[in-house]
Amino acid sequence: MAQEEIQKQVGHLGRATNLRFLDEGARLEFEVADDSAAETAARIAELAQRILRSLRSLRRSVVYRSPRFDAPEFAGDGVREGVHGMCRGLVALEGLPLRLLRYFDRVFEEFGHAWHAEPLAAPSLIPVSVLARCDYLRSFPHSLTFACHLAEDPDRIEGFRQRHLERETVDDRALADMPPPDTALNPAMCYHVYNLKAGQELPPAGEVYGLCGHCFRYEAGNLRDLRRLWDFTLREVVFLGRREDVLARRDEAIAKTARFLEAHELAGEIRTASDPFFVAPDALAKTYFQLSAETKYEVSLLLPGSERLAVGSLNYHTDFFGRAFNVTVEGAGPMHSVCVGFGLERWVYAFLAQHGPDPRRWPGPVRAAAEVQGST
Repeated sequence: MAQEEIQKQVGHLGRATNLRFLDEGARLEFEVADDSAAETAARIAELAQRILRSLRSLRRSVVYRSPRFDAPEFAGDGVREGVHGMCRGLVALEGLPLRLLRYFDRVFEEFGHAWHAEPLAAPSLIPVSVLARCDYLRSFPHSLTFACHLAEDPDRIEGFRQRHLERETVDDRALADMPPPDTALNPAMCYHVYNLKAGQELPPAGEVYGLCGHCFRYEAGNLRDLRRLWDFTLREVVFLGRREDVLARRDEAIAKTARFLEAHELAGEIRTASDPFFVAPDALAKTYFQLSAETKYEVSLLLPGSERLAVGSLNYHTDFFGRAFNVTVEGAGPMHSVCVGFGLERWVYAFLAQHGPDPRRWPGPVRAAAEVQGST
């Protein structure tokens, strides 16, 4: 567990890449430029010790383990024709990987039908003020991607244009031509829902929303292929209401996800997890709380080489967003919330790693899907 928490954060300590644990976790190796190796090694060692001390008494809770978990099979490596790296953290999909992504999007959208989820189309941009109310600026500043633009000033615009007549990159004076950003690329779709309901009172039965869109989280040295993207697709079902109701919906979603793993013959678990909090004074306290209070579960699928990939999460936020956005439930006080999210590109990667690139060998539900038909 400590190894996984270290991996979430270490990418932001210098330019460390290709992090790997050896000798059953006794040794940690990474790659970094020579001129920063000693400083980066010291920072990583300090981080590792703090995480080890903080999590020493914890044990991860597993609420579901699939039948294939103890004898996984890997017919591929998760990468195949049709996945095109455009630049670091960005990919384009075509062919079979795109068909798979569309399949997962459809079936996870149908997840919400059981609870009559109201469809919501939300933008890729989100006001920074909304993220501040979500505590994102304090907890996850390292992941943010700000949306900037040139100031509405003809002289600055012309100066920028002249300086970039023959450049292929933006120069180091460009930020001075831009006002402080008041908008960012949204890191999660559910934040739009809480902002949408701000200041409202919900009916006693609560509300459910289903939405999907591109999300953006910068993960520095952790960015790699479909497993960790800067720009990725997130399908979510968001439950709003009373504490006992949203927790009951999360239990139902866990059971539904477990059945999905079985039907798709995937080796994985649903287990307690934590968010990759920034290295700040209270970061490990937040990590400890999430793991010990079991507020966050992740869907963790196995990969070759003893690796894992978190492809989804089922998170209980208590009444945090209800209080932050002044949303109440009739007769029950501040709103509680649960968000069930699925990272579609990660599902594509893990599915191809376990089942391989030949659709004829895939489980029946995928092989028979309209998105996949004709691709054999």
